[in-house]
Amino acid sequence: MTHQQDMFDQRYRKVLKRHRQLSRGYVTKIQKNGVIAHRPIRHMREMVSFSSLLLPFGILFVLKGCIVTVLGREGYASQLEVLRSGGFVEQVGAVLMQVDPITSVMARLLGFVIG
Repeated sequence: MTHQQDMFDQRYRKVLKRHRQLSRGYVTKIQKNGVIAHRPIRHMREMVSFSSLLLPFGILFVLKGCIVTVLGREGYASQLEVLRSGGFVEQVGAVLMQVDPITSVMARLLGFVIG
Protein backbone atom coordinates (compact mmCIF):
# COMPACT_ATOMS: atom_id res chain seq x y z
CA MET A 1 0.00 0.00 0.00
CA THR A 2 2.79 2.43 0.83
CA HIS A 3 4.50 1.76 -2.52
CA GLN A 4 1.33 2.75 -4.36
CA GLN A 5 0.97 5.85 -2.18
CA ASP A 6 4.59 6.80 -2.88
CA MET A 7 4.03 6.40 -6.62
CA PHE A 8 0.89 8.55 -6.39
CA ASP A 9 2.69 11.25 -4.39
CA GLN A 10 5.50 11.29 -6.92
CA ARG A 11 3.09 11.72 -9.84
CA TYR A 12 1.14 14.39 -7.90
CA ARG A 13 4.33 16.41 -7.22
CA LYS A 14 5.28 16.13 -10.89
CA VAL A 15 1.86 17.45 -11.99
CA LEU A 16 2.04 20.34 -9.50
CA LYS A 17 5.54 21.24 -10.72
CA ARG A 18 4.35 21.24 -14.31
CA HIS A 19 1.35 23.45 -13.46
CA ARG A 20 3.60 25.95 -11.67
CA GLN A 21 5.89 26.08 -14.71
CA LEU A 22 2.99 26.60 -17.11
CA SER A 23 1.38 29.25 -14.89
CA ARG A 24 4.37 31.54 -15.55
CA GLY A 25 3.79 31.44 -19.29
CA TYR A 26 3.87 28.86 -22.05
CA VAL A 27 4.15 28.40 -25.78
CA THR A 28 1.80 26.08 -27.64
CA LYS A 29 3.26 24.06 -30.51
CA ILE A 30 1.93 21.29 -32.70
CA GLN A 31 4.30 18.33 -32.81
CA LYS A 32 5.00 16.24 -35.93
CA ASN A 33 2.49 13.61 -34.89
CA GLY A 34 -0.30 16.21 -34.50
CA VAL A 35 -0.29 16.42 -30.71
CA ILE A 36 -0.65 19.90 -29.24
CA ALA A 37 2.05 20.43 -26.62
CA HIS A 38 2.51 23.28 -24.16
CA ARG A 39 6.09 24.18 -23.30
CA PRO A 40 6.88 26.55 -20.45
CA ILE A 41 8.75 29.75 -21.30
CA ARG A 42 12.22 29.71 -19.79
CA HIS A 43 12.91 32.84 -17.76
CA MET A 44 16.36 34.24 -17.09
CA ARG A 45 16.03 33.78 -13.33
CA GLU A 46 15.53 30.05 -13.85
CA MET A 47 18.56 29.72 -16.09
CA VAL A 48 20.96 31.60 -13.80
CA SER A 49 20.77 30.61 -10.16
CA PHE A 50 22.36 32.39 -7.23
CA SER A 51 24.62 29.45 -6.46
CA SER A 52 25.97 29.37 -10.01
CA LEU A 53 26.97 33.02 -9.63
CA LEU A 54 28.37 32.52 -6.14
CA LEU A 55 30.59 29.55 -7.02
CA PRO A 56 33.13 31.41 -9.25
CA PHE A 57 33.52 34.16 -6.66
CA GLY A 58 34.06 31.60 -3.91
CA ILE A 59 36.70 29.85 -5.99
CA LEU A 60 38.39 33.21 -6.66
CA PHE A 61 38.61 34.01 -2.94
CA VAL A 62 39.97 30.55 -2.09
CA LEU A 63 42.62 30.80 -4.81
CA LYS A 64 43.59 34.30 -3.71
CA GLY A 65 43.88 33.02 -0.14
CA CYS A 66 46.11 30.15 -1.30
CA ILE A 67 48.38 32.54 -3.19
CA VAL A 68 48.64 34.92 -0.22
CA THR A 69 49.42 31.97 2.06
CA VAL A 70 52.13 30.56 -0.20
CA LEU A 71 53.79 33.85 -1.18
CA GLY A 72 53.29 35.67 2.12
CA ARG A 73 51.87 39.17 2.41
CA GLU A 74 55.08 40.94 1.31
CA GLY A 75 55.62 38.69 -1.70
CA TYR A 76 51.99 39.05 -2.73
CA ALA A 77 52.21 42.86 -2.38
CA SER A 78 55.32 42.93 -4.59
CA GLN A 79 53.53 40.88 -7.26
CA LEU A 80 50.59 43.31 -7.11
CA GLU A 81 53.00 46.21 -7.65
CA VAL A 82 54.32 44.49 -10.78
CA LEU A 83 50.72 44.17 -12.03
CA ARG A 84 49.96 47.83 -11.21
CA SER A 85 52.91 48.98 -13.32
CA GLY A 86 51.71 46.98 -16.36
CA GLY A 87 49.14 47.74 -19.03
CA PHE A 88 45.43 48.32 -18.63
CA VAL A 89 44.52 44.63 -18.31
CA GLU A 90 47.21 44.08 -15.68
CA GLN A 91 46.01 47.11 -13.73
CA VAL A 92 42.46 45.75 -13.72
CA GLY A 93 43.85 42.42 -12.54
CA ALA A 94 45.72 44.18 -9.73
CA VAL A 95 42.51 45.83 -8.56
CA LEU A 96 40.67 42.49 -8.60
CA MET A 97 43.51 40.62 -6.90
CA GLN A 98 44.20 43.06 -4.06
CA VAL A 99 43.86 41.68 -0.55
CA ASP A 100 40.38 42.16 0.87
CA PRO A 101 38.88 41.04 4.22
CA ILE A 102 37.58 37.75 2.82
CA THR A 103 40.95 36.92 1.28
CA SER A 104 42.82 37.71 4.51
CA VAL A 105 40.49 35.46 6.53
CA MET A 106 40.85 32.71 3.94
CA ALA A 107 44.67 33.10 4.01
CA ARG A 108 44.69 32.80 7.82
CA LEU A 109 42.54 29.66 7.69
CA LEU A 110 44.70 28.12 4.99
CA GLY A 111 47.83 29.08 6.99
CA PHE A 112 46.57 26.94 9.85
CA VAL A 113 45.79 24.05 7.49
CA ILE A 114 48.97 24.22 5.43
CA GLY A 115 51.20 25.03 8.37
